[in-house]
Amino acid sequence: MNRQKQLFGFCLAALVASLASAPALAQGLIFHLPEDGTGVEYEGEIIQENVRPDIADGKETLKWSREISIKSVGREEAEFEGTVQPCRWIEIKVVTGDPGAAGIDPGPVGARIYKVLVPESKVLDTALDGDSVPNVMLPIVKGHWRLGENEVKVIKSPALRINPTVCWLSNYLEPVVVSPSESPQTKAANRSFNARHLKGETVMERPQSRSTNEGHFWVTPEVPFGLARWEVVVTRERKESTAPRNTFAEVSTIKSTMSVKRILDIAESELNTE
Repeated sequence: MNRQKQLFGFCLAALVASLASAPALAQGLIFHLPEDGTGVEYEGEIIQENVRPDIADGKETLKWSREISIKSVGREEAEFEGTVQPCRWIEIKVVTGDPGAAGIDPGPVGARIYKVLVPESKVLDTALDGDSVPNVMLPIVKGHWRLGENEVKVIKSPALRINPTVCWLSNYLEPVVVSPSESPQTKAANRSFNARHLKGETVMERPQSRSTNEGHFWVTPEVPFGLARWEVVVTRERKESTAPRNTFAEVSTIKSTMSVKRILDIAESELNTE
């Protein structure tokens, strides 16, 4: 199987998972809003290890590079939940593929871009909102997206799904503070950030499968939208549906590490929605 087919399968699986999930969507990537017209770029990698008893090492290892940018590209007053209120156009671009001299080669499905209008009141750095409702979704008024070089499409759902189509960070309802003040390692040249180091875990279990998402992430007001670095390990296990829970066996792991590469003092939209 060549690299582009492997990447296609990886991206397709993430896309199918997002479309098949319930409409409660993870907000974990965005913790606050910066000045409009600014943004941030991240760089990192994804390593997927599949259990393969049919090969000598017992595991197949796949590795891709990833870049993510998040930008604030406009303000607009819009109606949300019956009230006209300030909203922000947020554009998120994710590129995944093999590294090369000219940058990442994403192939036909390794690049995605989303442009969504988000109520400013719904961007929160808390586990619960003001009405004690779990903060597990990033609501949107409207939005568009594009896969690769395909046509721009309208987002029909009331929220943007972050995990797994944009990144593997989940919304961790009860994160633990590992340290209130750390300076995480990043790819930003000659820059350091004072951040809270948090750790969270989510587990989704069905009779035949279990997925455990453990994330470490560093949150700071010094970076637009809030994140300086994150590290996520997703472990997937399977068993027969009637077998006891202690027979779950690992079938794959996904390890993702991302950190700030550049803060954008001037950020412009790349997605033409007109």
